[in-house]
Amino acid sequence: MTAGRLTIAIVGLGPKGLYALDALCEAARDVPSQAFEVFLFEPSPHPGAGPIYDPHQADILLMNFPARLIDAWTDGRGPDFLTWMDSRGKAVTPEGYVPRAEVGRYLTWCFDRVVANAPSNIRWAIHPDRVSGLTPSADGWRVLPRGVVADEVLVTTGHQDWSRKGQPSDATHISSPFPVDQALTMACVPPGASVACKGFALTCIDTVLALTEGRGGVFTETEQGYTYQPSGHEPRLIAPFSRTGRPMRAKIEADRFIAPQDAAFWEARLSEVDRLLSDRPGATFCDDVWPVLLNVADTILPSAPGTSATVFADWHGTKFDADRSRAELRMGYDIALGTHPPDRCWALGEVWRQFYPRLVGWISHRELGETDATRFHTVAAEMERLAFGPPAQNVGKLICLVKAGVVSLDHLSGDLSADITIDATIPPAGSAALSPPLTGLLRDGHLSVGSLGGIVVNDQAQAQVKGVPTPGLSVIGRATEGSVLGNDTLSRRLHDLPERWADRVVRVAHAGQEMRLEQTA
Repeated sequence: MTAGRLTIAIVGLGPKGLYALDALCEAARDVPSQAFEVFLFEPSPHPGAGPIYDPHQADILLMNFPARLIDAWTDGRGPDFLTWMDSRGKAVTPEGYVPRAEVGRYLTWCFDRVVANAPSNIRWAIHPDRVSGLTPSADGWRVLPRGVVADEVLVTTGHQDWSRKGQPSDATHISSPFPVDQALTMACVPPGASVACKGFALTCIDTVLALTEGRGGVFTETEQGYTYQPSGHEPRLIAPFSRTGRPMRAKIEADRFIAPQDAAFWEARLSEVDRLLSDRPGATFCDDVWPVLLNVADTILPSAPGTSATVFADWHGTKFDADRSRAELRMGYDIALGTHPPDRCWALGEVWRQFYPRLVGWISHRELGETDATRFHTVAAEMERLAFGPPAQNVGKLICLVKAGVVSLDHLSGDLSADITIDATIPPAGSAALSPPLTGLLRDGHLSVGSLGGIVVNDQAQAQVKGVPTPGLSVIGRATEGSVLGNDTLSRRLHDLPERWADRVVRVAHAGQEMRLEQTA
């Protein structure tokens, strides 16, 4: 701290960095006599959005998050996404899934508003640098390569694996499909090429659509589903492959789907589980939480006790072939559109969706035993497929492309000798997916990795090693996923870590100011 001014560095300015900056501005208003100097480090030209929500990316890349939940503000201090779109003359369906580019435009607008309305005691500067390292010094943390020294550093670098730095592409292998306007050009993936696509989840669908609709192909929705008119610029064949062959289930279309249970049903189930866990302070995921969720799943649809456990075991224990994968895609799509009754897999996914905020509160900031952590990883990976899949329209388009022969599911085991292979997987959060500056901090013992794989932080976002906070170092976002469940979501309401971090930083600075005043009195 220099001359009573607290210096703060925020490394990464996607949504989480934006939320933290906004929270800091709000907390600083309460201590107008305390000065803050804030250095913002973001290499992308879209502060607030970052590369994932690049406002210039293709509109075919859709959110996996309903429009009604997109809100960068707390306490109604600014417009949510729906209100903002309406003010621009663009009505959006609350339950719809909008282009990521549109959300990026909203987030950059929010950043501009935060900066314009920042309190007078905050002085800030933004640097387009990619931070290569953070090293402790006598005065705080030195931010490399620029050399800025900060009292407090917050790392919010998000999906660092998005561009897979250090994993080169060549003529036959593309290490990441993002950004699609650079990685998936016709020079990189020529028309008529055969393409093997590693992965069979959200990124795979983005890749498929970028190589078809993104090249001028036209989908038309009919009562029977989608039809596709090729542009002639598509690959000859796109063949996804994965370890399991299991697809993601489509998200429901709210205006077509009729839920078998109402809000009162879920309120009662949630209350029952809350009471159960409150009575079991030593509860574990394996013995207490997961069995309860399976039992609730049994009650959503008429079924015998244990049915959901059997369905989950079959889903998890089976490597899907092409026929079953096609059938599951179709089933999920028909359920999402209300043309087929919900099935047991839908019930499992619905339980996970309904209970997810409870799981966030129960799992976050606690260490699980080895058996518990392993089981949770297994369950969460499968539930991700069943609960948090792509918009139904994207699944419908994928089904259409399979029927048209543009996409083949006959090579799910990876047995295709293709002209080009595209890695369309996103590594799980945790140490394996880290890049600078987090890798260096972990190597030097300033960070630790928890039982579920994420960087360990306390409930004020401070990095912790063996239960002891690392002075002046905090982390928010995907790198902490596991330590903080669900911390890689766009939602500002699922967690209040930005507010807790800002309150702590401002409180500590103000306490130091008062101490100095007392010493000089």
